[in-house]
Amino acid sequence: MVQEEECLRIMTPMQNPPSSLWANRLRQNQGIRSLMEDLGQVTGHPDEILLGGGNPAHIPEAEAIFAEAFQSLAKDPKLGALLGDYQAPIGNDRFRSLAAEFLSPHLGADLRKDNIAFFNGSQNAYSYLLNIHSGKMMDGSFKKILLPIVPDYIGYADQSIEADAFLATKPEVIRTGNRRFRYGLNKTEFDLSIVGCVALSRPTNPTGNILSNKDIEWVEERTQKQKLPLLIDLAYGNPFPNLIGQEEPIHYREGRTLSLSFSKIGLPGVRLGIVVSDPDTIETLSAYAAVGNLAVGNLGVYLMEILFRKEILTNLAKNILRPFYDKKRELAIAIFESEFQKHGIEYEIHDPMGGFFLWIRFPNLSVTNHKLYHLCKDKRLFIVSGHYFFPGLNSDFSHTQDCIRLTYCRPEEELARGAHILAEIIASHQTKSE
Repeated sequence: MVQEEECLRIMTPMQNPPSSLWANRLRQNQGIRSLMEDLGQVTGHPDEILLGGGNPAHIPEAEAIFAEAFQSLAKDPKLGALLGDYQAPIGNDRFRSLAAEFLSPHLGADLRKDNIAFFNGSQNAYSYLLNIHSGKMMDGSFKKILLPIVPDYIGYADQSIEADAFLATKPEVIRTGNRRFRYGLNKTEFDLSIVGCVALSRPTNPTGNILSNKDIEWVEERTQKQKLPLLIDLAYGNPFPNLIGQEEPIHYREGRTLSLSFSKIGLPGVRLGIVVSDPDTIETLSAYAAVGNLAVGNLGVYLMEILFRKEILTNLAKNILRPFYDKKRELAIAIFESEFQKHGIEYEIHDPMGGFFLWIRFPNLSVTNHKLYHLCKDKRLFIVSGHYFFPGLNSDFSHTQDCIRLTYCRPEEELARGAHILAEIIASHQTKSE
């Protein structure tokens, strides 16, 4: 009998151990997880069309610069330290001082090493920044993260440890031309009463929208009165890769926390993010980094040293990256509009002011954008459903269900095949205009 009970015990599957509410949220359907798993599950099949991810384009001229930098590191006597020594949690003082010196003229501020922190990607940095300024406060209150204009970056939504930490309002929709529109800042519903910080990306991922300096100063005037930090994500912005079209650059000033990334210059595998902020925030980030990361990786900061030398990175952004992406954007728009019009598709494109995405609305779509994503995936076409980009928005807004994000970083032939398949699918899943 004892042996029988023991046998049954062994054969009975173990139940999952109890988990935290945060763990339960992380296991649910996340936009950023879905996006990155799609990238990871790519098989290399010739029919796959990868218009979903945020991977930068492979630009031969840029990759030649990176290859030369890697070769220089391989021959450097400091290679042993690169491979065999830990950095400090947010980077050694030498590299932080170097970054401060390089960034000062580009960000219009007199920066010191105490204004600089390195992280294993700006995504990693934001997971700490957002939790520093939101959730349960020491005075017992609960503070939220305000996204002043949505849609915004897919990766913000699940970074807060506390649930229901985001707040957003429906943006203005500004018609800018035939089949063109732009989202504008909703100033009438701007409310900071339960807010711990304000966060935005510039250019905005996913739309390419660029909030003007005038609008940012309007927001900042209100955050300063409440002594709230303004977090500005410059992953696609100035000073690198500087994909900001004709708009003015952002500068650093007290009350702002800026984040920069090496991913969009063409080095996503290196995982280097740079935070520029006040010394107190940097010190708090150092404590987070020590616990969460132990140390920042060495490769990124050693490459940074080479690319900052003699303004190599500045010239790369100005003379290679911006011309390349400007040309790709115009090509992609022409390809997609041609296919949409051939198939009688009703569509609207957000003015692509910067970055390297197209945000497209299909007002007559008869299925949700999430369903459209699966229909496309069945045809080996990868896109991103727009419903993920509105964290904290609780009001009805049709754009949450009928918009998608596409990258135009892929080769022309791949863009053309993707546009054709997408147009065919939408043509069979749209209601007729009256």
